[in-house]
Amino acid sequence: MTRTTRPAGRQRPSGAFGPARDETRNARIIEAVLDLIVESGYADLTMGAVAARADVAKATVYRRWASREDLVADALESLMLPAPPAAATAAETLREDLIATLTNSSACLQPDRRRFTAVLAAATASHPQIADTLRERYIAGQREAIVSSLHRAQARGEITAESVERLLEPDRLEIAAAVAVLLLQEELLGAVLDVEGIARMVDQVLLPLIDGTPTG
Repeated sequence: MTRTTRPAGRQRPSGAFGPARDETRNARIIEAVLDLIVESGYADLTMGAVAARADVAKATVYRRWASREDLVADALESLMLPAPPAAATAAETLREDLIATLTNSSACLQPDRRRFTAVLAAATASHPQIADTLRERYIAGQREAIVSSLHRAQARGEITAESVERLLEPDRLEIAAAVAVLLLQEELLGAVLDVEGIARMVDQVLLPLIDGTPTG
């Protein structure tokens, strides 16, 4: 099922109607989804289980989200919403910026949150709609974070506008390669990346690919 990605400054859940809802209750529901998928996987997730974990009525969940897929999509999006950390916006080099940005956006300091995306990735074979969710929410969010780092580096004069434009061309794979490592890190590396692992990925994957981009 195709969904329209909501712009930054998150809108109310797609199933919501009527007066504005209690955001504290919404947050409890989202936390319940994150916890339940980590504990039991996507296949066993039900709206009733979410309601019970969040201590709300099932009808309350359905008033806010029209389907399980919409609810999971919003839970995934909630992991990608934090603004760039101060360490990224204040960074003096692209390397520092990328490390701070990806540490923040990958949730590597929050193992349960990181595990949530890993479980969803594993569910894509049996639940194809989850692949759409990952592309629209997680992959697009990670790409946007890296692109923002590149634009900040361009503003500092570290990389040319032409190089940034070239890296963003549809057939370029540099950013996609880094996002793939973030998404499938356990399968590819046998472990979840910590801050040092993020730094190695930046040094060994992203920066060499970016530095190898022709500037002329």
